[in-house]
Amino acid sequence: MGLEEYRSEIEEIDEKIVRLIDRRIGISKKIYAAKRIEGKPIRDPLRESLVLKKAMDLATELNLDAGAIKTIFEILITMSVQKQQELQGRNQG
Repeated sequence: MGLEEYRSEIEEIDEKIVRLIDRRIGISKKIYAAKRIEGKPIRDPLRESLVLKKAMDLATELNLDAGAIKTIFEILITMSVQKQQELQGRNQG
């Protein structure tokens, strides 16, 4: 395989990553609806810590940079929280 083939493979993976993020945000919308029904707050520090720990443990297992993975997952959590806050604002207005 040459450079262009490797780049093409990376592009396919990047597309899958973005699609998975979109799927994750879609699920976070459903989570917001469930939280709303159950009267739970958007932020759940215990759950957020668990998500980060699981991601970092897997990163370590795969010999990846756990700090970088933590940063990525912090961004994903922030995106989910922002989406839920956006939905909350729509429901209040």
